[in-house]
Amino acid sequence: MKILVLTPALYDTAPGQRFRIEQWARYLARTDIQFTFSSFEDSSLHDRLYAPGERARKAVGVLRAVARRLSILKELRRYDAVFLYREAAAIGPAIVERLIARSGIPLIYDFDDPIWIPYRSPSNGMWSRLKCPAKTATICSLASVVIVGNRLLATYARRFARNVHVVPSTIDLERYPVEKPARAEGVTTLGWTGSHSTLPFLLRVKGALKALAAVRSFKLAVISNRRSYSIDGLGDRLVARPWSAESEAGDLQDVEIGLAPFPSTGWTPWRCHGKVLQYMAVGAVPVASPVGVVSDYIDDGKTGFLVESEADWVERLCFLIDDPERRYEIGQAARATVESRYSAGLWAPRVREIFEAAADRRRVVDSALR
Repeated sequence: MKILVLTPALYDTAPGQRFRIEQWARYLARTDIQFTFSSFEDSSLHDRLYAPGERARKAVGVLRAVARRLSILKELRRYDAVFLYREAAAIGPAIVERLIARSGIPLIYDFDDPIWIPYRSPSNGMWSRLKCPAKTATICSLASVVIVGNRLLATYARRFARNVHVVPSTIDLERYPVEKPARAEGVTTLGWTGSHSTLPFLLRVKGALKALAAVRSFKLAVISNRRSYSIDGLGDRLVARPWSAESEAGDLQDVEIGLAPFPSTGWTPWRCHGKVLQYMAVGAVPVASPVGVVSDYIDDGKTGFLVESEADWVERLCFLIDDPERRYEIGQAARATVESRYSAGLWAPRVREIFEAAADRRRVVDSALR
């Protein structure tokens, strides 16, 4: 089986596609499925897309990307199915998707965010007005099958599509070792990981962290695409680590408590919140806001903690810092949850079944036409 994979971002650069199709493909490529990845952006557009300014160069890069997308339509007959993550083009209506559907090639549509909700990018406000978020409904109706990252997204997709499957974002446990390195006596490491768009969420617990710093010793590792970062009142307790795909799992290994504060507005309640699963995969205790499907991941008090008020954040963090044995037990229970419910190896065979069913429907149609 040959699958053409259309993604917005370059391979191994964007969290959503990394924790979904890129992981699944690594497992399924060991069987008889061949994947061809085609990103909307090229390296030049990727380097400047989220940088300030350079509107003219961005415009040229986006128009070239649209042309590349249209040109790939000539190759569709080489494939048994097309897997589309989020959208075929970063701007405009569902033109490419309509052409794929018209070709008769099965379209497998996957998304893990509420991309039908308008979002204004802080670095690309101009392009935000051209994204046409309403096309999400159109693509759902065109697709042979729709895959979504959680039960909340499924409620939306089922309004427009009959064949909808929930497949959570997963963790490739082959890249997340079980053993954690030895740590300095008496210094507990808190951690946060995420992209530039979610980094402001960390400031939601700024007051709790400052209060914690007054009564407990700890280190806070912030892993993001910012090479420098600071929070008033933490000083050298905070260590910024630049994110990279190669070092991501290793950078999380010394984290003992993973912070996941979220707002309850906008896109956030609908999202998959993969950082929570990353913490759990390395045996760190997740402490998170009870937003959306986060409570599906965390059994409060057993595999992590769900907290809302500043006082609760301070109380739970103090408890975990003061009781390393209990912290270890909860971390191990969190890891076991990922192993049994959210590992890429566990879900890849289910994804294969979805692919095979889509390809089989095409074969039935082709046979009838012949």
